[in-house]
Amino acid sequence: MSLRAKLLTGYLIFIAALVGLGAWGAWRLREMGGAARLIISENYDSVVAAQQMKESLERQDSAAVFLLVGQAARSRAQVEEQRRRFDDAFETAAANVTELAEPAAVEAIRRGRGTYYRLVDEFFESPRAADYFARLEPGFDRLRADCDRLLRLNQEAMRDKSERAAGAARRSFLTTLALAGVLALAGLGLAVWLANRIVRPVRELTAATGRIRGGDLEARAPILSHDEVGQLAVEFNRMAEHLRQLRRSDLGQVVAAQQTTEATIDSLAEPVLVTDAGGRITKLNPSAERLFGPEAASLGRPAAEVARGLDHGRIALAVTEALGTGRPAAVETVASALPIAVDGLEYAYRLRTTPVRDEDGRLLGAVMLLEDVTPLREIDRLKSEFVDTAAAQLRTPLHELQLALHALLAEAAGDLNEKQQELLSACREESDRLERLMRELLDLTRIEASEQAPRLAPVDLADLARGAAEGHRLEASAKDLELLTDLPPGLPPALADREQVGRVLDNLLSNAIRFTPRGGEIRVTAAARGDHVAVSVADTGRGIPPDYLPRIFDRFVRVPGAGSGTGLGLALAKRLVEAHGGQISVQSAPGRGATFTFTLPTEK
Repeated sequence: MSLRAKLLTGYLIFIAALVGLGAWGAWRLREMGGAARLIISENYDSVVAAQQMKESLERQDSAAVFLLVGQAARSRAQVEEQRRRFDDAFETAAANVTELAEPAAVEAIRRGRGTYYRLVDEFFESPRAADYFARLEPGFDRLRADCDRLLRLNQEAMRDKSERAAGAARRSFLTTLALAGVLALAGLGLAVWLANRIVRPVRELTAATGRIRGGDLEARAPILSHDEVGQLAVEFNRMAEHLRQLRRSDLGQVVAAQQTTEATIDSLAEPVLVTDAGGRITKLNPSAERLFGPEAASLGRPAAEVARGLDHGRIALAVTEALGTGRPAAVETVASALPIAVDGLEYAYRLRTTPVRDEDGRLLGAVMLLEDVTPLREIDRLKSEFVDTAAAQLRTPLHELQLALHALLAEAAGDLNEKQQELLSACREESDRLERLMRELLDLTRIEASEQAPRLAPVDLADLARGAAEGHRLEASAKDLELLTDLPPGLPPALADREQVGRVLDNLLSNAIRFTPRGGEIRVTAAARGDHVAVSVADTGRGIPPDYLPRIFDRFVRVPGAGSGTGLGLALAKRLVEAHGGQISVQSAPGRGATFTFTLPTEK
C-alpha cells in the first residue's frame, strides 16, 4: 500500500466513525421526539377534556343559582349550552382511553352525568333552595370529583411518561458519550499506529543519514515498507553503497593528498597556523611550535590563547578579521611587522592571514603565515633614518625659501606686477605643500621608528568620534553633505592615544568630505568586536577603483582626481592604528562610496 493510500484509509476510517456517531445521535433524537409526541397524543387530549368537563359543570351549577334568583331564561340557555360542551368533552375523553384505570373513571363520569342531568331537570321544574343544597349540590360535587379523578389519572400518566422519556434521554446521552469516547480512543489508537507506520521508516532513514554524516558509510536504512518511504530507503542504501565504493577508490588519493599537504606545511621555514571556522588551531608546523612554545602543540585551542603574551592580540585579531570578513588580512609594511622575542633575540614577522573555503564557498577556516622580515626591518630603519635626516636638512632652506617668498609677495623688495605675483603665489603654494609633505614624512618615519609611541590610556571612542564629527560638521555643511553618527553608549573604553586616534579620524573624515559629491551622506559608527572596538567612516562618494584598493594605504598612493593631497594621510593613519595593536581596512566599489574601518584593543 502506498503512503497516499495509507493516509486516505486512515482519513476514511475517521470519516466513517464520525458518520456512524452522527447517525446514532440522529436516531436517538428522533426516538426521543416520538416519545414526546406519544405523551401528547395519548394523555394531553384527555387532560383537556377533563378540564372542559369541570368547567361545564361549574357553569351548569351557576345556572341553577341564576334560577334561584329569578333568571329562568338565562339559566335554561346556559344549562343547554354547557351540557352540549360537557357531552363533547366527555366523548373526546371516552374515545381516548389509554391508561388501565381510565375506563372505570370514564364509566363513573357517564353514570354521574346521567344522575346529575336528572337532578338538574327536577330542580328546574320546582326550584327550591333547600333542594339545591340537599340534592343538586352533592350530585355536582360527585360528578366533579369523577372528572378530577380522570384529570389526575392522565396528568400522573403524563408525568410518568415524561420521567421515562427523561431517563431514556439520559441513557441515550450517556450511551452517545460512551460511544464517542470509544470512537475517540479507537481513532487515537489508529492515528498513533498509522503515524508510527509512517514515521518509523522516516526516523530510521534519518538515523542512517546521521550515521553517514558522521563518517559511518557502512550504515544502512532498514526497508520497513514498500511505499514511497520504502522506495526512498532503497535509493538511500544505493547511494550509501555508491559512497562506500567512492571512498574505497578515492581514500588512498585523499590520504596521499593530505599527507602531501601536511608535509608541505611542515617543510616551510616560516611559522604557519591553520584554524577552523571558529578560530581554533587545527595545524601548526614545527616553526610555529618553536615560536609559540611546546604548549601550543595541543590542537583545538583558540588562536588568542596560543599567541597570548606574544603579540598583544594582533594574531587573534588578524584571524578574527579574516574569518569575520571573509577577506585576507595582512600587515603589508615592514614597519608594522609583529615583534616577537625568540631565544633572547627579537624578530619581526609580517602577518598574512587568508580565509579557506570549499568548492561551494563555505568558510572552512583560515591560514596564517608569519613572514620573517627582520632583515628588511633593519633596511627599513636605515631608510627611515635617511628620510628623517634629509627632511631635517631640508627644513631650514625650505623655511628660508618660504620667508623669501613671503617678503617678495609683501613687496618688501619692490613692486610686483600681476604676473610676478601669480608666479610667486604658485611658488608659495608649492612650498607649503612641500612643507606638509616633509612634516608628514617626518611623522611617518618617527612612528615607524617607534619614536612616537602612543601614550595609551582608556579612551571613550564613541565620545572621541562624536567630537571629531562635530569638528568637521561645518565643512560638511558647506558642501551640502549630511554628517550622521551612530555611536551607541556603553562601549568598552579602548587603550589608545587620544591625540593620535583623533588624527586618524580627522584624516578619514576629511577624505570622506573631499570625495563625496554635494547632497551625499557620511556616517560615523562604532561597535564592540570581542576585545576590540571598531570605528567606521562610510561615505556615498565615487568610491575607490579596484586597482587601487590593495595599495590604498601605501605611501604616495593617490587615487585619480584626489586633488592636491600628499598621498601620505592613509599611510600615516595605518601606522598609527597598527602602533596601537589594531588594524584598518577599507571596503569600496566604484560609484558606491567607501567604508574605512579601524579597530583598537579595549582595556582589559
